[in-house]
Amino acid sequence: MLERIREGAQGPVAKVILVLVIITFAFTGVSAYLGGSVDDYVAKVNEREISRTDFDRAYQNQRATMEQQFGEMFNLLAADEDYMREMRAGVLDQMIEEQLAIELAAKMGLSQSADSLRRAIRQMPEFQINGQFSNDIYLRQLSNADFSPTMFRDYLQEQMSRVALMQGAFGSEFVLPNENERLQVLQNERRSGKYAVISAANFLDDVEVSAAEIEEFYFQNQDAFRQEEQIQLAYLELDFNDVIASIDIDEDRVRDYYDNNLAAFSSQGSRSIAHILVEFGSDEDAAFARMQDIQNRLNAGEDFAELAATESDDIFSGADGGDLGLLERDTLDPDLEDAGFALNAEGDISNIVRSEFGFHLVKLTELNEASTQEFAEVAAMIRSNLAREEADRIYFERQQELARITFEVDHTLDEAAEALGLSVKTSPWLRRDQPTEGYDAPELLRQAFSDDVRELGLNSELVELDERSLVVRAAEYQAPRVLDLAEVTDDIANYLRDEKAEQFAAERAENQLQALLSGSAADLEFTEITAAGRFGSELPGAVRQQLFRMQLSESANYVQVTLANGDAAIVALTDVLPGAVDPEQEERAKRQLEGQFAELAYRSLMDALKANAKIERRRL
Repeated sequence: MLERIREGAQGPVAKVILVLVIITFAFTGVSAYLGGSVDDYVAKVNEREISRTDFDRAYQNQRATMEQQFGEMFNLLAADEDYMREMRAGVLDQMIEEQLAIELAAKMGLSQSADSLRRAIRQMPEFQINGQFSNDIYLRQLSNADFSPTMFRDYLQEQMSRVALMQGAFGSEFVLPNENERLQVLQNERRSGKYAVISAANFLDDVEVSAAEIEEFYFQNQDAFRQEEQIQLAYLELDFNDVIASIDIDEDRVRDYYDNNLAAFSSQGSRSIAHILVEFGSDEDAAFARMQDIQNRLNAGEDFAELAATESDDIFSGADGGDLGLLERDTLDPDLEDAGFALNAEGDISNIVRSEFGFHLVKLTELNEASTQEFAEVAAMIRSNLAREEADRIYFERQQELARITFEVDHTLDEAAEALGLSVKTSPWLRRDQPTEGYDAPELLRQAFSDDVRELGLNSELVELDERSLVVRAAEYQAPRVLDLAEVTDDIANYLRDEKAEQFAAERAENQLQALLSGSAADLEFTEITAAGRFGSELPGAVRQQLFRMQLSESANYVQVTLANGDAAIVALTDVLPGAVDPEQEERAKRQLEGQFAELAYRSLMDALKANAKIERRRL
């Protein structure tokens, strides 16, 4: 399982996909990227630094992505220091490659049109309210981050040009029809033959293992018998689910909460607005006169949305008929909000409104009346929320009491157990490198193997997990050691016995193979293989692999192989059926080849860029 997770997180396909996808704009940290002061950096690509702040953010994003993808299994990976060191190095490599791609895109003169940048900005959730772009929020966000729209557009230009470069490089890869056909012919090829197995188990009774052999193996393989430190814990556990299950909220309390908080179950109504903006420019009187002309055209029957598209200085909302989306307090300029809330019917248009941005005409485009949910609709939700609120309070109090008592009486858990009505539980034996499921949280392992618990025999600090809190202490502890010979004698004997039996099986198979090749009869029982595919599980893996390695010949063709369980086998190939081209698989096979070509193209491009770049890496 862990190996598959590692491959999925580190494989070339994942890295190529990361390059192809435009990363959603995260507003925090862009100012540093755009030139904010940074005292430390982790790498320098030619003359541009990658700040430690940006690296830490990218690393945390990668961790969060893997935690979301692999869940609790990621904790096992995170406990592996070597793997996490490799992951940090991989994140830095991705950032270096990103910078190299940006520089190459600039040298090639790749750039995005103003419309492309505009569309990208409008789609960013950081600048939206209820899914709709807000020009006001856009300007305020930029101002709060202390950089200009021009700086942000330059950043976005670099990122979009980089992705365009990568898409162009990968999009140029193609598969010829004969390549696609050849792949299908090979993948769909079927082979017939036969195989016989010489089981190692048949020789176990003939095997003898001496005490001297066992002792020699033991002393020559000391590392194989090294046992890491392990600990068995005594612990007290508070479970939030137990607390919430003990709470009963009666109907009167639920009804009182509903009656006293009607506003929480009432919709204040909602309204959406659109506007037309005329900026002040250098002549405020001329701007007002222009707005009056627009107002007159509206009164004469011209369409508001069309005038917004052609006359409004707010080019973002103008393209959508002036739409500003849902109107809420403290999201727009106060004068603009007041004008929107003063309108009473859909289609109403305000008088000319002055704001810090210019003159506006505001139209009410949608109006939803206020409503109140009935008690029966929300009673279950209220009861659940009240129970959780009460449980939070009780759980926190018990948590603090557990921490206090186990700290004050640090040599036993009994007093805390009695005071809180808990029972002392015992864990299985735990190891750092192979933690048992349920006891594999990094913080729990850190406390379990801390000096206080492991060496001094004290209670641990409070360990807060997901809706569980524990205090642990050592019930038993075993320091790292090499197991005694007596403890592993049986294991070594079994291993050597199996090894010798496998050798006997291999020797017997070799003798039988030579007999077959010389035309003599062999004492073997063959299993027929009829039109086996390249992929499948009906044959032993080693047999299938060997069958598809062999070449068909007129004379007898036999090969000896060793199976995964140590048995020996003899394989014969008797027929090869060329694979047929399957039209239903054609597109999938084509994409598979194109993906492989794209990976090679990407890797080659990055290797060339790195070879010609001046790259300085600092310690992470």
